[in-house]
Amino acid sequence: MGYTKRILSALAMITVSSTALAVPFTFDARTLGMGGVSTATANLATAAWANPAMLTRQSVEDDFALLIGVGAFIRDNEDLIDDIDNFQSANDRGDLAEMEGIVGGIGGKVIAPEVTVPIALGIAFDSFSMAVSVRADAIAGGTVTNISTSTAEVLDPDFNILNVSGVLATEFAVSFAKDFELFERRVSIGVKPKIVDLQAFSFSESILSVDTGLDIVTTQDDKVDIGDFLTVDLGLAMDLSENWLLGLNIRNLVTDQFEVGAQTLNFDTEVKIGVAYHNNWVTVAMDYDLTENQPLLPGEDFSGLKTQYVNIGAEFSAGDYVHLRVGAAQNLAGNISTGARDTQYTVGIGFWLGFNLDVAVIVTENSAGGMLQTGFSF
Repeated sequence: MGYTKRILSALAMITVSSTALAVPFTFDARTLGMGGVSTATANLATAAWANPAMLTRQSVEDDFALLIGVGAFIRDNEDLIDDIDNFQSANDRGDLAEMEGIVGGIGGKVIAPEVTVPIALGIAFDSFSMAVSVRADAIAGGTVTNISTSTAEVLDPDFNILNVSGVLATEFAVSFAKDFELFERRVSIGVKPKIVDLQAFSFSESILSVDTGLDIVTTQDDKVDIGDFLTVDLGLAMDLSENWLLGLNIRNLVTDQFEVGAQTLNFDTEVKIGVAYHNNWVTVAMDYDLTENQPLLPGEDFSGLKTQYVNIGAEFSAGDYVHLRVGAAQNLAGNISTGARDTQYTVGIGFWLGFNLDVAVIVTENSAGGMLQTGFSF
């Protein structure tokens, strides 16, 4: 998995080198540890991304919350990393037959790394709550093109090219939420106007030597400004009973699209619904994507990365000091690979040490990721 580490390292440098800080797979460690559920479980620090209406559902002791995190995830649903590693090993041994066999089955496979650094500040007032947030996503997809299995061309660096395309999407937002009473039930409504700045990057290199060329994506000269757009998210949270809560989050009410070379990058409306049970010791929740969501990457080569998740998760709390989290997620989108349908299992833990410290990991048979965050609330 050395190739994986190099990709993640390169994308981390992209994120740091951006003028703003930068998680499509999730947006905080608590959410990741609980399998991706968030729509009816978010708190003052995370509601800006999960569901702005949940800003009003903070702990009664908390009027201020700060979150700073970093996370990375890599999807390799069809073992493209292993194919490239095995191809290079066969080249070192001079085994042309194995190299030709690997190339013959490599077409259409995709690898997709992501890196994120979210920052949010939430404040609860007597009559409403608000948050200021920054989220920058470094998202990339790579696939092999110009494929040839002929003996001469297998060794030719002009053939069997790994093409990597990526997008840096930096979001600046201010969220507001307020409580109402409807049919004797507490209802919260939240709105989040946001501006998203976009950059694109790409590079191409032969799979013979791809491990030496990933630093090309860290240079500013290889980035292209796509533009920016203004849109808004809408959130709803409603008490079903004393312990049950229903949440709904609608992202990108205003849609847009951008031309990236000969390809089109679309920002479509996404809708997620969730329900949660909670008491002083445990929270159990389930989320479901009502829409099938395309990856934030231009081109048909990455259509197999689309998602429509069902998420389940639980959090077990020992007062305010230790929180244990588990969860799972399943991608139900149509026309995706068997590997993309693998169940994702997550686990996480959170501590109060005078400040918050949260860690979470996610694993499938061919993919992995993790998140670390800190912050505080009072």
